[in-house]
Amino acid sequence: MTLGADAQDQTGVAADSQIEVPGGEPPARDEVPGPGPAEALERVVLGPAPGPILPTDLLATAGRKAMWLHLDRMLMREPGVRDPERPDELRKYRVAIRRLRAALRMFAPAYSDREVRPLRRGLSDLAAAVGAIRDLDNRLADLDRWATERGGPAPAGIAVLSEAWKRDRERAVTGLCARLDSRRHRRLVTALVAFVDVVPPASRRGRHTPAYTIHDRLASLLWAAYEDVRAFAAVLRWADLETIHELRIAGKRFRDDLDFLADVLPPDRAWLSERLVVLQDHLGALNDAVVTVAAVRAFLENWVASPGEQEQIGAYLADKERQATILRRSIWRAWRPVAGIGFARKLARVVVGRPPAVPS
Repeated sequence: MTLGADAQDQTGVAADSQIEVPGGEPPARDEVPGPGPAEALERVVLGPAPGPILPTDLLATAGRKAMWLHLDRMLMREPGVRDPERPDELRKYRVAIRRLRAALRMFAPAYSDREVRPLRRGLSDLAAAVGAIRDLDNRLADLDRWATERGGPAPAGIAVLSEAWKRDRERAVTGLCARLDSRRHRRLVTALVAFVDVVPPASRRGRHTPAYTIHDRLASLLWAAYEDVRAFAAVLRWADLETIHELRIAGKRFRDDLDFLADVLPPDRAWLSERLVVLQDHLGALNDAVVTVAAVRAFLENWVASPGEQEQIGAYLADKERQATILRRSIWRAWRPVAGIGFARKLARVVVGRPPAVPS
């Protein structure tokens, strides 16, 4: 089983799916190539920053504020994604997309499903395309580190594997660039800008839906996210890789929720986030090792390698399998600080504590 870095919330989307722009008619399907990147960036302009989230903000307003920051970062990073001399831009672009999706999930109760479903699908599709490249980048970097540390004939022995992954990356980059130049992507960006720039009016809520503010829902939002993480305590000791991956997703979502509400939480929020980061890093390293093992096995099954290449690639595979085993057995070191009573008590103080003062 291969667990991709963006496996969570993968709802899928058809190649010609439509994106609705709030307040407008559905755009036509792709018929001709879309505008180039320069034209797209000139025509799609994000409005002014909405400011920090306040306790008195309605959930819909807070969601717009949370999304604005990461949409701004996504638009800023998009030109650099195409530049091979700026590989870190792709990583930051991917983070911005992930945070946009996380904000849509967290504040979903404030919006109608009709409003956010096309945005979720479009971002999910884009995240999959970007994630495939980042996974290959991480895999190639790990392979280079292993070869450097091992020395001797190892670099030559694994060259065939490295070249195969580089070709996969080139194809993935070509596909991503075509997507970024398409009308479909243009519609997605336009819809996202319209969504965060225009606060949904009260009339868009359900007739009997209360106008909840962040102050009203803060405690329940964070406790529900923590419960989703804490629920794995009963099964973690014998959990399979898929279940462990679900824990990773739950932990990542909880940390995102804490970060989105940083403006209305006391400083102790950082203590909680630090422990979630340790758990997230541990589970992320395990996921990377599992994904790499599956990729190496797939390569060996489909490529006729020389005995020397098979020996070196087999040594790399054995090391990654050993790493995955060690990480899986040591999950409890990162899990206990999050699942313990001390974390729960700290969270209770955070959700009822006085928020930091908002600068005037």
